[in-house]
Amino acid sequence: MINITEFKIPSPPEYHPATQAYATYWREQKRRCIEGFWVSGKWMPGKLYFYINFGTIKLNKRGSKVKSFGRPFLRDLEWEFFYNWAEARGFSGFAEDENYTCYREINNPDYPEEFKRTYAPHAFKLDGTPKEFVPAREYLRKVHDANYGRPLFENEAKDFMMMGSRGFGKSYSVGVGIVAHEWLFNGSTHYTEESRANPTPAEILVGAGDAKYSRDILDKTKIAVERLPGACEFGGVSYPSPFAQQYSGSWMPGSQVVASYKEKIGGNWENKGSQSNIKHRTFKDNPFAANGTRPGVMVMEEIGMFDNLRESRAASVECMRDGHYKFGSCMYLGTGGDMNGGGTLDASLMFYDPEKYDLLAYNDTWEHRGKIGYFVPAYLGLNAFKEELGPGVYGKTDNERAQQFLAKHRDKLRGTKSGSDALDAELQNRPVIPSEIFLTRTGNIFPIADLQNRLRQLEENDSYTYVEKKVELFYDQKSAFNGVNYKVDTRDKLQHINRFPWTEGQREGAVVIYELPQLIDGKVPEGAYIIGHDPYATDDPEGGSLAATYILKTNKYFNKIGHNEIVAQYVGRPHDGRHVYNENLLKLSLMYGNAKVYFENVRGNVKEYFEKKKKLHLLAKEPQTLFNKKAVWDTKAPTIYGFPMSSKKMKQESIQYVRDWLLEERGTDSNGKIHRNLDRIWDRAFLQELIAYQHDGNFDRVSAFIGCVLGIEEITNQNHIRMTETEREDPLKFLLDNKHLFNRLNTI
Repeated sequence: MINITEFKIPSPPEYHPATQAYATYWREQKRRCIEGFWVSGKWMPGKLYFYINFGTIKLNKRGSKVKSFGRPFLRDLEWEFFYNWAEARGFSGFAEDENYTCYREINNPDYPEEFKRTYAPHAFKLDGTPKEFVPAREYLRKVHDANYGRPLFENEAKDFMMMGSRGFGKSYSVGVGIVAHEWLFNGSTHYTEESRANPTPAEILVGAGDAKYSRDILDKTKIAVERLPGACEFGGVSYPSPFAQQYSGSWMPGSQVVASYKEKIGGNWENKGSQSNIKHRTFKDNPFAANGTRPGVMVMEEIGMFDNLRESRAASVECMRDGHYKFGSCMYLGTGGDMNGGGTLDASLMFYDPEKYDLLAYNDTWEHRGKIGYFVPAYLGLNAFKEELGPGVYGKTDNERAQQFLAKHRDKLRGTKSGSDALDAELQNRPVIPSEIFLTRTGNIFPIADLQNRLRQLEENDSYTYVEKKVELFYDQKSAFNGVNYKVDTRDKLQHINRFPWTEGQREGAVVIYELPQLIDGKVPEGAYIIGHDPYATDDPEGGSLAATYILKTNKYFNKIGHNEIVAQYVGRPHDGRHVYNENLLKLSLMYGNAKVYFENVRGNVKEYFEKKKKLHLLAKEPQTLFNKKAVWDTKAPTIYGFPMSSKKMKQESIQYVRDWLLEERGTDSNGKIHRNLDRIWDRAFLQELIAYQHDGNFDRVSAFIGCVLGIEEITNQNHIRMTETEREDPLKFLLDNKHLFNRLNTI
């Protein structure tokens, strides 16, 4: 049985710096801070050992309403974080384990044997045969049969993304446990006489899209290095902590702090100190801010507010490589509630496609969306639901009770007058599933909590997957669907893009049908459906936009049987070009009763394609009653097909139309619960995109659906105008139309 409290040591004893006891104690502590510490077969990473025993942070102590300086807590959160970081830095096993290795390439036939033995000599037994491979993530967390000595880092480094709720100590763990440790101990992983006497300089870079975020994390680093335990005074002489480094420079953006000082030797001033440095950079408007550096550790803070995150990442990654070999690791940090602008989209793209961006990948056990970055749900940050083992030491979290606590709080917010806004803020600041981390503070007027609830219904109920059918469309003159028929993809060969953000390996797309066209008198009536479509500009294979199409059932014929529902969709960017997409768009229009296509006309070649096919009549003309609120029909003006989204005001008004549509009530169920249009959406990726939406960003599905709601509004407005004009032309027409009254008049 392991006593976790043994990892937390008492305050350092007050030995005189000139004594052997002082040297022995502090050399052992330094070794532990670098190589880690073993207790009964469980290994604690050196950075975690330093953090909980020698780090200084501000924390809330029990019974106090103000924060004070103290040692960090040891919780399940810290164990997991520092194990993850060890894996990212290339952990490959322990020096004294003769049987097992975590070296990833040990069984890779594509790696030359000479390469393996040169770069990972400890991956082989004494007789030269390879050790048995165990994944680092599993091996690090094991309780081993013995204490196996110092850690090895023979794997190539990877990057690490951590997204989590506010207030669980993320920035302290990084600012103190990673940045301060790397600088104070010069990036060492092995404590020897040579490393003690001649330390190799470490280079650390801390940056953000806005300097206030990186400055905050470095403020925590500065406090820790200036309040190191072990400082003492004897005989009126003050002695610094044995871990302290004298430094010069500045902590401000664009500057650096260097472990360096001047010492006069033989009449000359010479630079002394390890020369390890912490560079502070701001990436705002400058993705190349890391150029010219060679950091072993990079930290990019508050990536949800980082408007050029992926561009900065692409420009910085080579700074951490030596030829083909990646020696440095970048840590990307994001906080719930701090999401805004283009940073949200970039962060989510990287989070949901970690392997593409060389990030450590984890299974999404919350929403089952495949591989993701590392997510810390809000319930893991609630110390009240952790087992207290000793002063500042906690065991595992009671996840069930912690989740129930947060769920009750959310239910309470739903019942308040301002419940929607308050609930959205709660989801943003204390996310319990990964997608909630990307909810934005500004730029999204959609009902996020309600959309999240609908998405959760779809994710948790497998039966919903049977609603959507991937199909191939083909012409068939015998088909009742206006000469177009379909074939269901029973072999799963079509590539349906069913998640947002989409991965660039998935771009072909597939037509998806939720409900087949409804027939009246054996055919699909015209006007029963409309189409919203957002094209992409060119056939450039590197283009980042998708085309998106939604088919919406109107209330013209189906007022009581499912109107205002999305019945089909098609999202993709075919490798063979826009003509493939446009052909499917045409087939969908024909299949759904010559449905009018409302499309954004500032890009793409929709009009040219339909004109070439002599199907121009299927395209909707430019709306005349929207935005300016009045109809202007000029018979001499050239016909314009589609609509331009030419101003921010038009886009904002269009988004308001979408919001109104989402919240339109459809009636109540058997339990009296109100159902709205959003409760009938089957497309999970569309829900994800609505939840993540911002005015500045590429949201193809939302743009396509704007065409649907604009079409509905235009049709409604035109019908109203025509009725009004008819009544104005013949104010007594209502008498003539009243057959009962007309018959009575004829009997006189």
